[in-house]
Amino acid sequence: MIYVYRTPDGKFDIFLNKLQLIVQKIIVKNKILILCGDWNVKFLYKNSNERELNYLLLRCNLKHTINVPTRITKSSSTLLDVLTINEKNFKRPSIVMGLVLLNHYVQAFQNCNTPHRIKSRQFREDNV
Repeated sequence: MIYVYRTPDGKFDIFLNKLQLIVQKIIVKNKILILCGDWNVKFLYKNSNERELNYLLLRCNLKHTINVPTRITKSSSTLLDVLTINEKNFKRPSIVMGLVLLNHYVQAFQNCNTPHRIKSRQFREDNV
């Protein structure tokens, strides 16, 4: 699983090129690939960034699994977040939960046959 954040003012062409390099390195190894994060691309509105990104996902056989807004405010609702997986490992649609984390809703896979391995930092006095 790779989490990627792109700032709203980040150069999209640089982001797209770096993302393509990362994805290509992983898919040639025939590994399960899950990409997620806030890419600040408005997926609900057709635009050049959305088209280019969807084309990259399509070429790499990755399935964009979220199709509802993930950031809802009093004045707008947008889909800026991404949760993708290799097409062959996609089993069921993802879900977006009403639990708000910062200003975005939580996204989760319902079921995808991926191994569960969690890495996290241990916060102790001796490793701060």
